[in-house]
Amino acid sequence: MKKLLVIVLLFISVKSFSQRYQDFEVGPSISYAHTSLYLSQDVFGSGESDSFTNSGFEPNYAVGIYAIYYLLPKAGFGAELYWQRTSASDLSDNEHYNSLTFMPYVNFDPFNQIENVLFGAGIGASFIQNAPNYGNVLEEDIRVITIPAKLSVSYRVRNQFTFEISAQAEVLEVVRDQVRRNSILLGFKIPFNRVFGNYR
Repeated sequence: MKKLLVIVLLFISVKSFSQRYQDFEVGPSISYAHTSLYLSQDVFGSGESDSFTNSGFEPNYAVGIYAIYYLLPKAGFGAELYWQRTSASDLSDNEHYNSLTFMPYVNFDPFNQIENVLFGAGIGASFIQNAPNYGNVLEEDIRVITIPAKLSVSYRVRNQFTFEISAQAEVLEVVRDQVRRNSILLGFKIPFNRVFGNYR
């Protein structure tokens, strides 16, 4: 009974504390991306099948929408839905990936040292809409849905914008055991509901 009472009091105190800071944002996001492939050498050309390399990075972009709910000034739960273009130097000029990604994530600051700086992590699902022509790849090894993971550092100015630097790599490859997409993104998010809303 005593333990139950302590848990209830702890829950009430955390809930009342978090209500002081609850903060919801929703709006567009746009990112400049450097994209690449980590791939087996025999996928798009000749080479050793057990030899892997990181293809050169190519400039690309991602656009979408995001929403995040901050329970505390330095802790929030969010999700992004974005369309991303991915190309790499090993692909020909007209070949690339298009994908739609849903990415749930958390933003937090365990150090609480620098104002407005948050660290983030997320894992989601990416739906491949088109992909390049593969060389020596079996059709059953090509995936339509992949699992990307993301780590980020962001600078948030409440009610104005969030600037984010992130790295994204696939946990579940786009071609089984042969091709993974990865990217470095510089992103900008604008909380439309707070910028154009009648509340602060």
